[in-house]
Amino acid sequence: MNRFGAILARHALTAQLALVGLALACAAFWPPSQGRMLLVPVLPGAADHMLAHAVGGGARLLGGGPFPGSFVVIGAHPAIASALRGRAILILAAPPALCGSVAA
Repeated sequence: MNRFGAILARHALTAQLALVGLALACAAFWPPSQGRMLLVPVLPGAADHMLAHAVGGGARLLGGGPFPGSFVVIGAHPAIASALRGRAILILAAPPALCGSVAA
């Protein structure tokens, strides 16, 4: 076995576990087509008018999110995503464990 093969064999399990963890995180935070979503501004200034645009896209505010400038909303993902297009905002699922158990 050459040096590259030995390095690859040594780190293969770690890489596989990292990929499984990433896949689980993506599945857990993938926004639903309809329901509770977390809006998270990514860049400075992205939060400016974020809530107004989201409400314009049919979102209803449920409360503040766990991150600075973030909000938990309920609505249809395609409409909200369309209203926020071109802005540096992540739209994630809003699990109650992370975002509280605000009643919809």
